[in-house]
Amino acid sequence: MADNMEQKSTHVFEFNKIIAVLIAVVTLITAVIAYWQSDASGRDDQANRDGMRYVLEAFGTQISGDARVNFAYNKAYQSVYEYELLANSAANRENTLASENYAQLANEMKSLSPLMAAPYFINAEGAAPDLARYESDVYLVKVTSLLEEFAAASAVKDAWDSKANTYIVHLTLLAVSLFLFGLSTAISNEKTRWFFSGGGVVFASIAIVWAVSLYVKPVFDLRTRGDAIDRYSEGVGLAHQGKFSDAVEAFDKAVAAYPNYVNALVERAGAQSALGDHEKSIADYEHAIAAGDSRANTFGNLAYQYHLMGNFEKAIEYDRKAITASGAELWPLFDLGLNLMAGGKLEDGLAVYNQGIETAITRVVDAKKAGAEAPSYVWYGMEDSTEMLDSLISDLAAGDKESVAAKIANPEEFKRAAEKLMFRLKSTAASLEFTGAAPAGESGVVISPFAFVLPEKNDAGEITGYSEPSESFTAGIDEFAVQFEYHGMPSGKDVLFKLYINGIEDPSWRIHQKWELGADGTAEIPVSYAYSDTFVFEPGQYVVEMYVDYQLVQRGGLTIEE
Repeated sequence: MADNMEQKSTHVFEFNKIIAVLIAVVTLITAVIAYWQSDASGRDDQANRDGMRYVLEAFGTQISGDARVNFAYNKAYQSVYEYELLANSAANRENTLASENYAQLANEMKSLSPLMAAPYFINAEGAAPDLARYESDVYLVKVTSLLEEFAAASAVKDAWDSKANTYIVHLTLLAVSLFLFGLSTAISNEKTRWFFSGGGVVFASIAIVWAVSLYVKPVFDLRTRGDAIDRYSEGVGLAHQGKFSDAVEAFDKAVAAYPNYVNALVERAGAQSALGDHEKSIADYEHAIAAGDSRANTFGNLAYQYHLMGNFEKAIEYDRKAITASGAELWPLFDLGLNLMAGGKLEDGLAVYNQGIETAITRVVDAKKAGAEAPSYVWYGMEDSTEMLDSLISDLAAGDKESVAAKIANPEEFKRAAEKLMFRLKSTAASLEFTGAAPAGESGVVISPFAFVLPEKNDAGEITGYSEPSESFTAGIDEFAVQFEYHGMPSGKDVLFKLYINGIEDPSWRIHQKWELGADGTAEIPVSYAYSDTFVFEPGQYVVEMYVDYQLVQRGGLTIEE
């Protein structure tokens, strides 16, 4: 009996020695992990401070830069522009003294801002300053760099914060293991002792292996990848200036410094697209997506590149991903509808367009009921979709064999459907803008195709007639008229005319009034700078649209040649 007691006591003593060693080892490891946790927490705080510094500096640079550019362009340059106009106007009236005085004032105003001097301004007649270059030099490149550093610091902060929090889990597991080790020494039952001590070993092993694997996992910091951020920011500035070849070279250097630099890949893809290299653009967008980019714009831009290549199936695939990623925005929906139609699935495409139009109507109506403005994406989505439809319709009409229109399935059916759809989209947008509701039925009016004519005047400046209609005029004219026949136009209808110059509406040319010319007849609507002896219509493409009760009833275009 005494021997058994002595043997048992020896076993307990040996067990307690093992546990003591385990407790000492685990305690030491706990101290090491506690240090790692403290270090991670400190690095988290440092990255957070860096991020706050970057964003505050970016905010200050943006504000001061906007102020400088606003003064340089909207104050200094506009003053120079106005004085030069007055000088030209006075010269046209042969008032030499006034012309010289205005010219002198213009030259004095040029000293107020670097925008008025080289390399941003070429002192030539009609020359405008290079505002994009000035913006890039003053603040755009620096703000881009600071925001990239902020994003990088934020990612570092999140990574170290995650590490610090995970180390706390490890310390908790080690505390549990120490508790089990201590408890095992106070239990007389041998099996129970080994059960608790075994549990302590398991918890300690899990914590140690987990902690070591976390410790050896590096925290990625884009700021340490050479000059990736600097070259990326430089590329953004060059792209902003339209120097896309130079921008691609800068983005190449950024990607060379860090091959999975998502923002550089996306921006390089955009620059490649601007240069017409859609295959390289596709490769960059796909690389960015593979590197983790899941933004709707990236999916949508990739879909658009496939659209330009005539690969409508791939465009549809990425349009659907853009819809999923975008949430409430409408442009991916309209893009999907367009590619379905272009790929030969006409009814499916029209159904998607109808869904987008009904969604736009609902958003505007709901916003009006709430006394708020409709989201900007509603207007952007409808405008972007009409521009894309109009572009394809024009390419089909021109018979351009090199354009994407040449790859459209069933082009005649597509063209008829696209024209009706474009009129519906434009009518819906106009009606929503002015009435806050969808268009109410058909307008019932008939407007003949537009004819563009030049007014003929006598010495007193009175219009005596009009030239023969033409689709193009020589640069330098200050007036033309839109001529058309109309039927079924009772007085009192709301009439709206819009003027688009090179595809962009100039709202200053809008004519919005009640119809007062009677139900049937011929009308001439003047589009004129005749009030001025300075302004003329610049070369470009001009399109006039006519809406009756906010429904598009006719549109036509002319070219002003160089």
